[in-house]
Amino acid sequence: MRFRSICAVSVSSVLALASSQLARADAPSTKPTAPATPPATKPSAKAFPNLADLVAAQKQQKDLIAGMKQVGMFEFAGPIVEAPAGFSFFGPSDAPTLRSVIKRLEKARDDDKLHAIFLNFGVGAGMNMAAATEIRDAIVDVKKAGKKVFVYADAYDSTTYTVASAATDICMLEAGEIMMPGIGLETMFYRGTMDKVGITPDFVQIGEFKGAEEPYMRTKPSDELRGELNKLVDSLFTYIVDGMATTRGLSRDTVRRAIDETMVTGLDAKERGFVDHLTDIDGIRDLVEAKLDGEMNLINDYGATAREEIDFSNIFSLLKAMNPKQEDTKGPTIALIYAEGVISDGSGGGSLFESGGVGSDPMREAFRAAVRDDNIKAIVVRIDSPGGSALASEVMWQAARRAAKEKPLIISIGGMAASGGYYLASAGDYIFADPSAIIGSIGVVGGKFVLKDLYEKIGLSTEEFSKGRNANLYSSNSTWNEQQRALVKKSMTQVYEQFTQRIMTTRRGKIADIDKVARGRIFLAGEAHKLGMVDELGGLEKALAYAADKSGLEKNKYEVKMLPAPKTLADMLAGGGTDLRAPVKAAGLSTDSLLLALPESARKSIARQLQLMKMLERRGVVLLAPFEVKVK
Repeated sequence: MRFRSICAVSVSSVLALASSQLARADAPSTKPTAPATPPATKPSAKAFPNLADLVAAQKQQKDLIAGMKQVGMFEFAGPIVEAPAGFSFFGPSDAPTLRSVIKRLEKARDDDKLHAIFLNFGVGAGMNMAAATEIRDAIVDVKKAGKKVFVYADAYDSTTYTVASAATDICMLEAGEIMMPGIGLETMFYRGTMDKVGITPDFVQIGEFKGAEEPYMRTKPSDELRGELNKLVDSLFTYIVDGMATTRGLSRDTVRRAIDETMVTGLDAKERGFVDHLTDIDGIRDLVEAKLDGEMNLINDYGATAREEIDFSNIFSLLKAMNPKQEDTKGPTIALIYAEGVISDGSGGGSLFESGGVGSDPMREAFRAAVRDDNIKAIVVRIDSPGGSALASEVMWQAARRAAKEKPLIISIGGMAASGGYYLASAGDYIFADPSAIIGSIGVVGGKFVLKDLYEKIGLSTEEFSKGRNANLYSSNSTWNEQQRALVKKSMTQVYEQFTQRIMTTRRGKIADIDKVARGRIFLAGEAHKLGMVDELGGLEKALAYAADKSGLEKNKYEVKMLPAPKTLADMLAGGGTDLRAPVKAAGLSTDSLLLALPESARKSIARQLQLMKMLERRGVVLLAPFEVKVK
């Protein structure tokens, strides 16, 4: 929905205003006049507005706008993402990033001409809880600056209501609802299915609380894993309830009841104090103007960067859009490196239509580029990862520590830094974490899937020819013998010891006892902070400000550059260091299309297992958290 907005003075509006002024000047006077005498000459035609008329009309138009109540509009039709898309056909994606939204809100906070802001959440809008928390806190700052904040949605979920809870006026459709089912944390167990189809999992883990082997070796969680997951769910639930109760001014019992009931209708939500106004989107203008006591000028896409229009009929315009030039740094800059998704070796995989996660090669190159550029004074790494490859985690840790010797290296943890994700985080000089972030899972898991019985069921037979005592170590035809299991466990123990040593390289004196935070345990950020795993609670902007201060940069006197830059189609076609599979897939059913038919939770779980199987084929040891967290 786009509202009528008077944001700029158009030539046509100025001409219309000037013409109306001339028309009024030519209108007959109501005062008595002497009898008309025939004109000596023929009257001239009405004059076209001259420059003075246009200037006067333009000033009148500007004065009209200036006299209105200025309201900045933020409209969200799709998800708010952590990082810009790793690939876009024509440069940066249209999807709003968390940082772009925060910067726009900060601009609104500091804009003396602005009276209020209006946020409109469409049906497809959404974000993770870490992003919702940061946006909510930024809205609180806008309110503290003396501005009203209006939020509208046909219906809210937990994350959009977390944002809305900070507003002065929450608006919702009367027939809408607030749907808050609570915290969903899923671990799927595959052992029963594997037994039926003839797959034998053979796994070992280091850290009794890790739980990463359990989905394959068990049909239900161990007492240790169950205890960790229950603790995490309780902590996250309490955090969400406390946040909504505090910012909205409701009792915690009121918020808990709403979550337990899951769906609260518009009328009920207003009666309980969750919303202020029941209206449709078309009633917002009247409501805002009544609250502001004056006509408003709604500024669409307030603070957003205008995108250059693409002329699709012009081949040169298309080529330019496909290969936008990455701007060189021109002055003091902070490098922002995103590590989002499963960590894997090399390029991170992925294709034209798939997310590649965190690849060790692009991350290593990003650190190198940040060090080489003399204008870059500090580095911030934003992490939202459950971990992945042990080798890739070590590669990135080494690259990060090498960069940290040259420039301040600050970590910002978003939704999660678990297992390999925390491995990377520990490379930082100082760690910030969003209060809702999940931290830890310091442990190791390794194994393989034995498919011999499955092969027999479907009529396949194999014959192995090998030389060397352990040539069949990762063979899919046999489980490990006692000697091989001891060999694998020794290797994994070495990885675990290296993992904890890497952590204590930078956290010595902060983490009192590594054994109390390791062994696979998981924590919400607040508890991780108390245990010394995190230095400070706060979002990405706080981490950037800290990095600027540590490198001696003045506030707001520096640029932020994302590394590596998102790939364009031209980069992909040229190679660009990315593992690019066929951009046009073969006709017929693909793995992707089959997965799309499944519920989201099952789809994500299976996709994660496919990634794990791929990693285990390359190397039998991984650092991966065993669960998915969902906040609706």
